[in-house]
Amino acid sequence: MKKFIFALVFTLLFATAASASTQVYIDSVAVPFNDSTGYPFVENGRTLVPLRATMEAFGAEVKWDGAQQTAVVSKGVTTVTCKINEAAIYRNGTKIENDAPAQIRNGRTYLPIRIVLEALGAQVEWNGNVVVTSGPAGNLVYSILNSGSHVSNVWKRWSEALNLKSSGNYSGAIAAFTKLAPDFIEENSAYTAQASNAMLFKHLGECYASLGQNEHAAACFKYEASIWEKLGKNEETIDANRRSSLINSYVQMYAKTLNPELKPRKDFGEMYEPANGIYIGAYAEGDSNIHNPYNPNMFYMDTFPQLVGKDMAGYLLYLPSTTPLSNYQSHIEKAKQKNKIIQIALEPASLYTITPNSSEYIQLAQDMENSGCKFFLRFASEMNDTSCPWYTEDYNLYIEKFRIVANIFHQYAPSVAVVWSPNFYPSNNIEKYYPGDEYVDYVGISSYMNHQPETDPLGQNIDRNRWSAQLDTIHSLYGYKKPIIISEGAASYMDFKTYADITDFASRQIYDYYTYLPIKYPSVKAVFLYANDVSNYRFSLTKNNTYLNAYKNGIAPDQFLSSPDEYAYLHQYYELGTNVRVEPQPTEICSYVKTPANDISYVIYSIYGTDVATSYGIPFSVNIDFTYYRGTTVPLTAKAYDSNYKLVAEETYYLKVMN
Repeated sequence: MKKFIFALVFTLLFATAASASTQVYIDSVAVPFNDSTGYPFVENGRTLVPLRATMEAFGAEVKWDGAQQTAVVSKGVTTVTCKINEAAIYRNGTKIENDAPAQIRNGRTYLPIRIVLEALGAQVEWNGNVVVTSGPAGNLVYSILNSGSHVSNVWKRWSEALNLKSSGNYSGAIAAFTKLAPDFIEENSAYTAQASNAMLFKHLGECYASLGQNEHAAACFKYEASIWEKLGKNEETIDANRRSSLINSYVQMYAKTLNPELKPRKDFGEMYEPANGIYIGAYAEGDSNIHNPYNPNMFYMDTFPQLVGKDMAGYLLYLPSTTPLSNYQSHIEKAKQKNKIIQIALEPASLYTITPNSSEYIQLAQDMENSGCKFFLRFASEMNDTSCPWYTEDYNLYIEKFRIVANIFHQYAPSVAVVWSPNFYPSNNIEKYYPGDEYVDYVGISSYMNHQPETDPLGQNIDRNRWSAQLDTIHSLYGYKKPIIISEGAASYMDFKTYADITDFASRQIYDYYTYLPIKYPSVKAVFLYANDVSNYRFSLTKNNTYLNAYKNGIAPDQFLSSPDEYAYLHQYYELGTNVRVEPQPTEICSYVKTPANDISYVIYSIYGTDVATSYGIPFSVNIDFTYYRGTTVPLTAKAYDSNYKLVAEETYYLKVMN
């Protein structure tokens, strides 16, 4: 990655001119600019502020994608991308226009600060300085790290804080840990001692969680994860990130539209990429109730659509690299007859033996090209998972071999789309294995939901995971530049440890997953269901009618396509947020609500504090008429209530109603 000193442009909306001594305050703490980060300065009525120092003080992560000339800023479930020379930013794919384009001057990148910060949920004001408030929880971690408190006898104070926590005095423990933090962190500044700093924030998070202050707890766990990651502690990083995500609460609102100016979905120009909608596909060959290789009347490409009440656009097949394509000749002929896409999961015998002249890969590419069938080629998938046969810690080796195979198929099979597809778990090492934009046509992911109540960060033995949230990482990392497919996935309706029947859990998960696919993830272009039982997991549709019906209802909307050529004139959803536009007409609004319990009974929508609509059941859709607000900015609020009528999540966006 090229080293850029990031900066971003704060476009002043105030008549008062800024001075060259402008400071930036985030939650009342000044951002510590220095020679390496750069300093704020004024040019042509705009205050320019260094991006990386500002956004990291805000608690966000900043990356630079040199190939795309795009800055990527992430915090929580929100990713903001800013492309050089474009007068707009994109919040989770939704375009937000701005009057100042991103630009590079003297090797530094400048981006619009106000609109970026507001897109991440901050409030930005001007009083001679830039004053940023980062949300309901504030930037808790940054405040702790820069609290200015000083104590003596650090380890004695540490023991006292631990005793307060163990006695149940969580408020007292929080005060003690916070006062201790700056000196404790300095005491443990050596690389080998920083695990103690991670434990400090774990204890703080647990104290906040015990008091029900989940947003503060989530922030502490997230910072704990960042320390573990720097130390190379993979399992600890995963655990801390999981705790952070599971106890957070938020509301994301979406609007339905046919207006091409508002649609967030991008056309990346890849082969077989649908202009609208999401291909549905399946793997069900191992289910004897719908497939019998010795009975031509029980071929699952015929029987599976009858089972689910809707035809598939594609089917998944697994192929060892030593097995010829002709092994699936009957499948290929059936797919050609029905105009279906076949996804080939190509499994290497060994990464080490792959060379640019590997005859088995060249032959396979030629055979696929000559077959007349449409293919996704998914090579050596789930490579980031230690249980995978071709897993290697040497990600450079994996990248080298993937590039070789991609080059072979791009040369010998130009009509085959090459898919790079990690596993959803672990998510923190996915980027290491990315081969590069040139070698990847589609980004895929294996995404499975299994019952794991033991991961409950609140210790109540409740599985607080949400299957649909597994896609957040892959979509934020690559959704702005590549089409995405869910290569395979399912929710098990049997607990893989206890063998308990968890049909209700799995059915809710699969319906939720498919309901929000076209709403939350505009770059997802295909989804393949894994419908076979395997080991201690139950995924078969024919053996569980409740699970089957949940899937059937999930794929019923028109957005799920049954044919590669089915480019229907479909509506899309785009994510709302402050400064996002809506049309002056009746508009369907829906919400994705996340709480620790995931118990959401209904959502009430209001404008200017007056209730305008209520919805029960996902995706909490209502129809709101914005006709009377033409040309104005209106506050739209969504309040989510649980089954006990308790308010559990709330969000307000200031929407720009178009003229």
